[in-house]
Amino acid sequence: MPEQSFVTKDAQALKIFDWAAGAASLRMAYYGLRLGLFGAITAAGGGLTLDELAERTGLDARYVRAWARTSVAGELLEYDAGTERLTMAPFMEALLLDDQDFQYSAGLATNFAVESRLADRVADCFTSGEGIPFAEYGQEMVETIHAFSKAAYELFLPSVLLPALPELAQRLAAGGTILELGCGAGAGLVSLARTFPACTVTGVDPDPTSIELARQRIEDAGLSEHVHAEEMRGEDLTSEDAFDFIYAQISLHEMDDARVVLANARRALKEDGILLVTEIRGAERIEDCVGAYNAVLSHIDLFYEIPQAVAKGGHAVGFFSRAEFEEMASGAGLQGVRELHLDQPLYAAFVAFK
Repeated sequence: MPEQSFVTKDAQALKIFDWAAGAASLRMAYYGLRLGLFGAITAAGGGLTLDELAERTGLDARYVRAWARTSVAGELLEYDAGTERLTMAPFMEALLLDDQDFQYSAGLATNFAVESRLADRVADCFTSGEGIPFAEYGQEMVETIHAFSKAAYELFLPSVLLPALPELAQRLAAGGTILELGCGAGAGLVSLARTFPACTVTGVDPDPTSIELARQRIEDAGLSEHVHAEEMRGEDLTSEDAFDFIYAQISLHEMDDARVVLANARRALKEDGILLVTEIRGAERIEDCVGAYNAVLSHIDLFYEIPQAVAKGGHAVGFFSRAEFEEMASGAGLQGVRELHLDQPLYAAFVAFK
């Protein structure tokens, strides 16, 4: 039998209080981002007093004071009693405001706001067994996904994934065709185009809001001549022998029917083309679901992935393991399926060939 640890009721009560404090801090982070409070503090250089912060943001001073007190308690901010100035706590500027940082975490705060709005809707799904269409999650969810994925695209793809595939990187540097499945708001398309300026890059996604944002980002980046975003499901892809490289960044699990998408991807690859699929790495067994990382990941599965899968008719697979991907890819006729060994704990990456 496993060794029993001694747990007191008081310790468990404090744990619940810690959960409440964490929720409060996430909400303060959301307010700080949405209302420009963090931005005003960092722009000032040496910090701001409470009155200066209220004045510069045009917000009510009483609410600003309450937000600041909670943010100091949650260690989002620091307060100097001598100067009466608020500054960002160590590393919080990078983590919450710098979307070029690989550990950029603003998406957790915006996700918390979406969850708060839809908490009762998800609770109803427990009894009805129904799902929630993506459109009900709203614009904030699109922005949350973009916030989560931007750093992964701009840093993880060129610095971790592509070095693990040197022949592919060399080939694309000379030119070629790239397709991203589930391109979302376009962060990956822009990153791929900048990494491989000689390539033509196409992205598909079924969400019209995401495609609109992607097209705007492509235009803003000055890449419209060789980067394109199309409103399309991966299940409806009809291209044949068209792409040197097909990429799905943490998106395959959300598609209506991943098996059909993989079969379409195989047909769309050139004879020597490569498919690369990345997914969030989580515990595969319930007994391994321990710690903060697995708690957050499992919660995302409950709040977002499962309702999405049910709304799509139950064919979406949700987060999948290596064995599940190998089974789906082999069933789609893909060859040489393997997992890349990456020096990081968060993502799994799989490659397959036509």
